[in-house]
Amino acid sequence: MTRVKGFTLIELMVVLAILAIVAFIAVPNLSTLIRDNRAESQAEELNALLQYARSEAVIRKIDTFVIIDASTGVVEVRANAAGGTKLRSSTLQTGNNISLDTTAGQLSYRFNGTATPANFRAVICVEGNAATGRLITVSASGSTVLHHKGKNADGNALGSCSV
Repeated sequence: MTRVKGFTLIELMVVLAILAIVAFIAVPNLSTLIRDNRAESQAEELNALLQYARSEAVIRKIDTFVIIDASTGVVEVRANAAGGTKLRSSTLQTGNNISLDTTAGQLSYRFNGTATPANFRAVICVEGNAATGRLITVSASGSTVLHHKGKNADGNALGSCSV
């Protein structure tokens, strides 16, 4: 008697059922992960633009200005004045349940790297959930800090998505 090698229909159905269950569990978690990573990248991009503006102020020995439109997500770095030469521009992907809130619409760096206004703060959140929020602070000395997810400057829970 010869034995035929292969899978039975029942074995294939069991494997497909297991795959469907795994997909049903994984897909919502995957979409949440993608959305959280998108917000994370937006926070890192804003932090990089702030660091760029400070470095340009020090290197060129000029004042630089960061203009932030929280409603559209447009961030511009300009030289010498708020209406000066555009050095760099980026559009953060706010919307799609990602929000941006700042303490001021403009941040300036002087030629020595110090910043005005002192203690500038920006928060990027997903779906208004402070646990997913990323806080960026700029001290009067001009240094920027991108804080841990869901944490404020003290290391405690962020509390809200507004500054």
